[in-house]
Order: sequence, then C-alpha cells, then structure tokens
Amino acid sequence: MTAKKPGIIKSTGLYSMGMIFLRASSFLLLPFYSQVFSPSDFGNYTLILALYTILAVVVQAGFQASLTKYYVESESLNEKKLIFSTTVNTLTIFAVILGVFLIIFSERVSILIGTTGSFASIIIAAAFLLVVETVSFYNLHLLRAREESKKYVFIVTLSAIVNLGFNILFIAVFNFGILGIFLAQIVSSSISILLSYRSIKNDYSFQIDYRLLKKLFIFSMPLLAAGILSTFVDLADRFLINHYMSAKEVGSYSFAYRIAMVMNIVVISFSAAWNPRSLDDVKKKIISATLPTVFTRLFFMLTFVFLAVALLVDDLFTFQFFGKTLFAKEFYSGIVIIPFILVSYLFRGLSSFYSIYPLTTGKSYHYLVGDLIGFLTNLLLNILLIPVYGLLGAAAATLLSYFFIALYSFIISYKALDFIYEKWRLILMITVTTVFYLISSTVHYFLIDAIVVAAYLFIGPRLFLDRKLTFNPFKEMK
Repeated sequence: MTAKKPGIIKSTGLYSMGMIFLRASSFLLLPFYSQVFSPSDFGNYTLILALYTILAVVVQAGFQASLTKYYVESESLNEKKLIFSTTVNTLTIFAVILGVFLIIFSERVSILIGTTGSFASIIIAAAFLLVVETVSFYNLHLLRAREESKKYVFIVTLSAIVNLGFNILFIAVFNFGILGIFLAQIVSSSISILLSYRSIKNDYSFQIDYRLLKKLFIFSMPLLAAGILSTFVDLADRFLINHYMSAKEVGSYSFAYRIAMVMNIVVISFSAAWNPRSLDDVKKKIISATLPTVFTRLFFMLTFVFLAVALLVDDLFTFQFFGKTLFAKEFYSGIVIIPFILVSYLFRGLSSFYSIYPLTTGKSYHYLVGDLIGFLTNLLLNILLIPVYGLLGAAAATLLSYFFIALYSFIISYKALDFIYEKWRLILMITVTTVFYLISSTVHYFLIDAIVVAAYLFIGPRLFLDRKLTFNPFKEMK
C-alpha cells in the first residue's frame, strides 16, 4: 500500500525549511557578513557569485525538469535507475570540463566580470564547487522527485549547519575573507553527497545511455535556454549597476536583494513540492479538483511572506543587540528595493503554479519564450532606468520582467487549466494585504508591524482557507 503523501502546504513548508537552511544559509549569515564585509567587498563577492550561478545553470542544463518528468512517469525500477545515472554522470563530466577551463583562465575571468582587484583564487574555488555542487544538487533533486521531503530536509539542514559553522571558522578565525564563503560551501556540499549516497545508491550506476541522453536533452534544451535567461533576469542588473555606478552600490543592492529572497525560498519550495505532485495528480486524473485550492493557498503564503519581510526588515537595521544593529547601517541604502523584489518573486511564484501546463504536456519551449520575454524586458529597462533612478530603477525593471513572465504563463495556460478561481478570496486577500501594508508602512513602528503580521497569520487562514478556529498557524506555516 502506498504511503499517504503530505499535502501541498505541508510539502511546501518542509521544502521551505530545507531551502532556508540550504539555499539561505547565506541569508542567515547576512548579519555576520554585514559586520565583516564592506559594501564594496560584498559587491565583488556578488559579481563572482553571479558568474558562478550562471555557470551552474549551464552545467545543470535544465535536466532537473526532465529528470522529474521521466523518473516520475517511468514504471520500471531499472529505467528509473538509468534515467538518474545518465543525468548525473553526464552533468558531472560537463562540470569537470568547465571547472578545468575556469582554473586555467581564472585571472582573466576575474578581470572580465569587473571585480575591483584580483580574485583568481576565488574563481579556482568556484570551479571546484561547481563539480561538487552539481552532484549534490542532483542527489537532492532525486529525493524531491520521489517526494521524500523529510529525508531531503534532514540532509540539507545538516549540511547547512556545517556550511554555517565553516563560514564563521574560515572568515572569522582564519581570515579567508570572500574565499571562506566558497570553501565553506564546498565542505557542506561534500557532506550533502555523503549523506544522500545511502538513499540514492540503488538508483545509481556508472553508465550513460546515449539514446536516453538525447531524449533528456531534447526536452531540456528549451529549459536550459530558459534557465540562462531567467538567471540573467535575476543577475544582469548587478553587472549593469557595477558599470553605471560602482561595486559599493552592487553590494548594497545585492544585500537587500538577498533579504527579499526569503520570498524566493518559498517559491522554490512550492515548485519542488508542486511539480512532482501535479504530474502525479495528472496521472490520477484529479488535477482539476486540486488547482483552485493550491492556487489560493500559494497566494496566501506569498502575501504573508510579503507582509512579514516588507514590514519588519526596516527594524533589522535599527533594533540594537548589545549596542549593535543586526544589519550594519552601511547597507541600509538598498532597503528601498525590497518591496519591489518581493512582488517580483510573488509573480515568479504564480509562474511556478502555471508551469504545470508545459511540464505535463511536454511543451517545454514555453519556458524559453516566457524567460526570453522577461530577459529582453529586464535588459532594456535596466539600461534605461539605472542611469536615471539607480537601484530603484533596477528593482522596477526586475518587477516588470517577472510580471510579463507570469502574464505569459497565464495566457498560455488559461484554456488548458480550466478551473474556477476562488476569486472573492483572492480579491479579499489582496485588499487586506494592501491595507495592512499601507497602515504599517505609514506608522513605522515595530510593535504595529509585528501586530499586523501576526494578525494576518492568525486571521488569514480563517478568512481565505476555510480553516476552523482550531487551526494552528505555526504548525502549518513553519
């Protein structure tokens, strides 16, 4: 008998916990970074990280979606094993080749991306990280494809704790600076591989099926291009800010952007839970009954995170612990962009919901078209707005880019995903969120901010999700 799978909110909550510890261990380290790095240092780190992120997307080659699709759809254990092995072996070899290239040309790459100084040693560390993290990423992705969310959370939590500890050790004790961040990530990704090996070893063998690889690549090709474009939507503004302004502004902008990425953690977590679940629901022919509830609950999670971050972030720069603020005031100038980035990721969350259409129909080219629209919009608006409005112009460009991506996703999916929106709940949710935000942002008082966020968390489920009075929001919204 098949074990009962967790609901979408519980799955998203579990994945959110994992993403917070894995993807956002750097977010948890932001107070520490703000005390030891200047905005210029953080700007240089951001430029190197932007390059690394783009290369990681290229190495992953969009295969995560094809792995999920074909692994879930396959009925044969041997075929599942072949799908995973072909994927991880091919991409690991690709990562090694690209890593060697980075090591050989590390000095030139450092100059090319516009860092203020030589960072060749950090580029070399990034090359090693590229290989290790590729293996770690696909081991963990296999657990997500199996919907083994608890095991996934355990592994990423433990490896993230290691990452946290080694960041402090390498930076505060050994004074490695920015290099320490990459070295800590290499250690934590290696731990992740060791922890996940026992779970994935029966699905792995040292083999590559070239016919299967061709099939995976054909499906993933549009996703690879879409992933690159999507990454440029996220990161191109860093290079343009550095070009029009300086590394200092890049640091302030990126610091604030990373705070707002709390919303993106929820979006990524929802996507990790939703993609395999939606494929399974399509197979069982129950997807039509699932869609309205999932959309409403997703929107509630996104609006709650918007309020929590947008209203409370200001206090993190002013509230003092032992005479020091949590975040150094040198980074405060970037705070104006946070509401814009939060709304950008809200639109990204809606795009993730509508991704069910190209995912289940195999029309993966829609990912490419949507991200191409976003990329062109983002590039044009950044060039026009950054010289005039600075950091605010870059944030506005990001918001409009994700809006058009979400709009395209909605348009192509509207007829195929024929379901009735719970529109009055959605309208009420938008109204309450807007009113709460305006009240709190006008008053600018911590106690009022906290009350507003708590009120939305406690009242929201009763208003929007048909929850009984016995609902425990802390249990549901971990």
